[in-house]
Amino acid sequence: MDRLDGMKEGMYKARSGLIRVLVKTEDGTIKDIIISGDFILTPEHYIDDMEKSLIGAEAKGDKILEILKRFYDENDFQSPETYPADFTEAVMRATGGGN
Repeated sequence: MDRLDGMKEGMYKARSGLIRVLVKTEDGTIKDIIISGDFILTPEHYIDDMEKSLIGAEAKGDKILEILKRFYDENDFQSPETYPADFTEAVMRATGGGN
């Protein structure tokens, strides 16, 4: 089975660039997620870590935002003009959900 099967796409234009999210949910939780785009985040491997932090999360905006705020606080990377709320918005657009 192709990893992309069943994934939904969401995009959000942050100040630093476009955030594209592909997400697969099951029973209200994130089962798989791919984050890409033309935003700036360095070192780049933190995108993979961010994706991993969201696996198993409840697919609700407030829960995702909480996880991403903690991720920003606990990790040493740079993402100028791209914030947890920006990634949350892209994820929520992909899931079709809201807070």
